[in-house]
Amino acid sequence: MYDERASTEIHTDASGYGIGAVLVQIQNNVEKVIAYASRTLTKARKNYSTTERECLAIVWATNKFRPYIFGKHFTVVTDHHSLCWLMNLKDPSGRLARWALRLREHDFDVKYKTGKKHSDADALSRNPVEEETETSDKFLAVTTSMNLAMEQKKEQDLAKLKLLSNSSKNEEFRFIDGILCRKNFDPDGKLWLPVIPKHLRADILRHFHDAPTAGHLGFAKTYDRIRKRFYWPGMYRNVVRYVMHCRECQRRKPVPQRPPGRLVPIPLVFSSTCVTLIIVSQRRIIPKQMD
Repeated sequence: MYDERASTEIHTDASGYGIGAVLVQIQNNVEKVIAYASRTLTKARKNYSTTERECLAIVWATNKFRPYIFGKHFTVVTDHHSLCWLMNLKDPSGRLARWALRLREHDFDVKYKTGKKHSDADALSRNPVEEETETSDKFLAVTTSMNLAMEQKKEQDLAKLKLLSNSSKNEEFRFIDGILCRKNFDPDGKLWLPVIPKHLRADILRHFHDAPTAGHLGFAKTYDRIRKRFYWPGMYRNVVRYVMHCRECQRRKPVPQRPPGRLVPIPLVFSSTCVTLIIVSQRRIIPKQMD
């Protein structure tokens, strides 16, 4: 349970592919964990130096736990002197300047702890959670090793690829457990991707786009999920066409509207108004004019 009166610490750490943070409080002289947090790094952030990744972990952690620490003094515990390096830069620019400004809104101290004693945040940064792969009975029945190998034999268009895989000079295609696979040159996803025949591609597209667990995502995200697991020629074109012609997406897609225009003063039609009153009495009619 979070106690506003107890001293608060944030333990942070970064590795080559993830960052981790732990929100800790000292209650009754006992260190109690309030929350854990971790995330993987993007391709660009994996290229950061070790010091920059450690700084990123601190900035991300303070933003993640902002509701707990804003306006309150706390301590950042790290196994790297990255924060001192960031704060002592003479002319920070770009993202380093943004990080420094973001950290200055907090009141905190920095405490150094050796890596051996900093195991909680270190474990989170080195244990990334892989993306969950949704499965269905129908999909598993199609993609088992035996069935997929048999389905590939039915595809005549894969004959050329099979001949390439038999060549000793070919390094792009290979048979693995009887399944024709293509090497994945992208660092994301599996190293070898099974080649999917034409008559099975529609099932994969439906599974990764139409299924309740797929969420009818756009073509970019749908393509990214499929390309990490499978391969077939013209995959990107097929995914774009399938998503663009999805009836459910078209039905729920918001109608495009023009942005509202700027307010413009409307000129007055009349600068002055004349009103005539007619008073009817028993004796006579008395007209009166009012400007």
